Amino acid sequence: MFKTTTSGVPSQQSGEAPQEQMREVVSTVVRFHDPAGLGKLERAIQSLHAQAGAIVQPIVVTQRFDKRALQRTRDAVLRQWFFDWLPEPAVENYEDDSQGDARSALMNLGIERHCALRNRFLAFLDYDDLLYSHAYRTLMRPLLDSDVAVAFASVEMGHAVGLHDYDFVYDMSYPFLGRNKIDLIRDNFCPLHSYLVDCAKVEAKELHFRSELSRVEDYDFLLRVAGARPCDFSGIGRRIGVYLMRSDDSNSTPSHDGSACDQEKKSIWKCNRDRLDRLRSGYPVKFFASDF
Repeated sequence: MFKTTTSGVPSQQSGEAPQEQMREVVSTVVRFHDPAGLGKLERAIQSLHAQAGAIVQPIVVTQRFDKRALQRTRDAVLRQWFFDWLPEPAVENYEDDSQGDARSALMNLGIERHCALRNRFLAFLDYDDLLYSHAYRTLMRPLLDSDVAVAFASVEMGHAVGLHDYDFVYDMSYPFLGRNKIDLIRDNFCPLHSYLVDCAKVEAKELHFRSELSRVEDYDFLLRVAGARPCDFSGIGRRIGVYLMRSDDSNSTPSHDGSACDQEKKSIWKCNRDRLDRLRSGYPVKFFASDF
């Protein structure tokens, strides 16, 4: 049913057998930590199901759900996935004995499942955001036509009031300013769902999120995966999705509204950004013509 390709990443060990064929499928890892947010998750899954010109397989990773919540999540995901020619979504539950932040652990469990599925392309989407139907078609084109390993496009911000079972979006803005790899190295202007990774061109050992970098783990991932590899920024300016910023302070991203809650978020971000700055000094960076 699915086209396959052979990974172009060289073997890491002498004498290792050739890598298995990869399916021309986009794995989209969706982390989901709030059982009360099923409506938002279903909307995100709908936006994946509607992708044109790409075969998508969602990998929903839940955070310490009990059996009932996990089954409700599976039912909700499958309810929005009705084209029988698409690969069936996967739902994985992250379990441990702690109560702390598990953002990176959810991503890593999703990536582990992605590697087991042998899908070629890797993407991410938070359960309360969404993509437009042309998103993956836009991002896949340069990956298929050139040697670039990561392709980028733009997303816009929807300012919303969260109501009982939907978000009322009262304004749209475009705060994510940047054009190329130089801008990305300076600061992260690429939200989690604005890029696509071609795993045929990236070593599997690089595909992980650092658990000690809460809130900036996605930027660390980009610096490691994109920093030393050719990237494509030709999609910047074409908006492929929405990052929803809610007025109820439920986002982990600071809203800069001056509230005590926002000050706490900013403190957490600064602490983790300082950790990242110490780590990134050892990350290789290379520039290619496609990066500009």
